[in-house]
Amino acid sequence: MKKRILALLLALIMCFTLVPSINVSAAAQTTVYAEKVTADVQIETTTIQNYSEWAFNDLVIGDTYGIYPMDWYYKDMKVPITQRQLKIIMVGLRFKMLNTNCIKDSKDIYYKFTKNLTVKEVLNTYYKLLSAYEYTTDLGLKKTSALDFMKDNGIFTGKNGELGLNDKCTIEQACVFAARIVTCVYDKLDAASKGFFWVAKSGENTVYMLGSVHMASNDIYPFSEEMLNAYKSADALAVELNLFDQAGAMKVAELGMYTDGTTFKDHVSEETYKKMVELGAKMGVPEQQLNMFKPWYLYTSFAALASTTSGDAAEAAQAAALGIDYNFTTNALIYGKPVLEIEGYEYQGKVLDSFSDELEEYLLNSTIDEVNDVIAGTVDKGSEDLDEILELWRTGDADAFKKYTSLEYEYPELYVQDTTDVEKKLIEEFMDKLLKQRDKGMADYIDGLLKAEGSKTYFIIVGSGHYISDYSVLDRLKEKGYEINQIK
Repeated sequence: MKKRILALLLALIMCFTLVPSINVSAAAQTTVYAEKVTADVQIETTTIQNYSEWAFNDLVIGDTYGIYPMDWYYKDMKVPITQRQLKIIMVGLRFKMLNTNCIKDSKDIYYKFTKNLTVKEVLNTYYKLLSAYEYTTDLGLKKTSALDFMKDNGIFTGKNGELGLNDKCTIEQACVFAARIVTCVYDKLDAASKGFFWVAKSGENTVYMLGSVHMASNDIYPFSEEMLNAYKSADALAVELNLFDQAGAMKVAELGMYTDGTTFKDHVSEETYKKMVELGAKMGVPEQQLNMFKPWYLYTSFAALASTTSGDAAEAAQAAALGIDYNFTTNALIYGKPVLEIEGYEYQGKVLDSFSDELEEYLLNSTIDEVNDVIAGTVDKGSEDLDEILELWRTGDADAFKKYTSLEYEYPELYVQDTTDVEKKLIEEFMDKLLKQRDKGMADYIDGLLKAEGSKTYFIIVGSGHYISDYSVLDRLKEKGYEINQIK
């Protein structure tokens, strides 16, 4: 039973953008995840003076690579980099090189730094690091000098505000170089994430369809050039919902609260109530505040913690901030690409609010058990499964991913042997409302874009489960006569 319940939690991550505040203390104050996103953006805005405008684009990309600490933004990044800080970036770069899975051999290299690190010295140091490995594809490192390699591949241009080779290298300059190196090397090695990615065309209209994983890690970055070029060519980005829509987020919070004079305690068993109160206490949410919310709201607030390694809310928040839809939505808002909503916060909130009382309690009860196990360190299956999903996404293995959206496919013996009729009914309700009903609306939405007059290109991101499941969005589009091609 544990394995199947965990599959339900993963299904939520694969198929639902709506994740009320992962900081569960904030959830108790009717704050949802979109407000956390907005708060993060506001923090970035207040610290933008700490780095130069010319570096902004590369730093936005570098943030997703995990090669330098994000708290560097709270200090002046325009000051010269220290030896310690350079070593930190080099550790990040080394990890990203190894994570390409394209290393055949390596050699030890001794690094010696001067006190005043120049741009030239930093570039030479990075080149040494790259040269320490033998790759499955020839990067051309042995055929050129360090500076020529950096110039030829656009890592150092000396333009648009960049420093000169003999200037003291700043923190931001070192971070920009490192980010460009990762992008360059992953592209040359064909190691960038391919994702679950398809394209459909009709007349002069084109729709690119990318499956999202709503919680992710730095390991899936960077994305493939094909994916990024398709996104850049799009006239608009379409997502399940705009995470930055605070008004919509507040409507969900309102839907998740009791307004009829009853409380959470009145709608669940004594056992479930006690377990929820105990977990709330561990997470800093008082019983009085928990009583304000419906089981589905609490369920979605805590479910993400089951896919962490320790039940840490900060870890879950970081994973959500690295989600695929979050990344593209943030980019669209920064650079002014129109963002369209396929469903919206209120719609998704109403889907959750439509769950039967029995399903709500079943999911909440199971989530509490899973989170308690993660906190106690007695299980880490959730984080392991999420890691496997992200690896499948990175390689574009959609066929292998399908087991996460079909319970019968993944657990045939369990499904037959130990599932009661009541549980089967609840699971069927969950999958019907989470996937099947919404898949129809998504397919109709895409069909409308393809049939519209004119010549438009759209980049559409919805949970991967909507594209890869029994009678999915893709199946429905094929049924309507469209040719769907996967891009790898």
